Amino acid sequence: MNTRKLPQYFLVLFFNIVSIYCLAQTPVVSCPSTFSDGHGVHKLDDVYAYDGPVCMDVSLVPEYKKNKEVWDLDTLREPSLVCTYENTRHYVVINAKEAAYCEKTNAPVVEVKCMPK
Repeated sequence: MNTRKLPQYFLVLFFNIVSIYCLAQTPVVSCPSTFSDGHGVHKLDDVYAYDGPVCMDVSLVPEYKKNKEVWDLDTLREPSLVCTYENTRHYVVINAKEAAYCEKTNAPVVEVKCMPK
């Protein structure tokens, strides 16, 4: 092998590994950070995770890890998220069937994202 091309091969390998890692960290779904109802724009306030469709009313209790709320989801079911917003009764329901877990952080703003395995 040409020793001049060896550093190039290592750089290509490095960038391939980095890109695979970045793809693995992409959320499957996330709650929209704001909701507009025609009367104003409302910030994300809270989230509720369900082990299946919301109508089945099987809500999950989060674990608290490093200032985050984390829900482990059963990938054999079709978990759902209910995203609620400040100063409104409207909410967004999201199917999270491709997600293995969801996490909510509160600082600096409320953010919810669901990640694959």
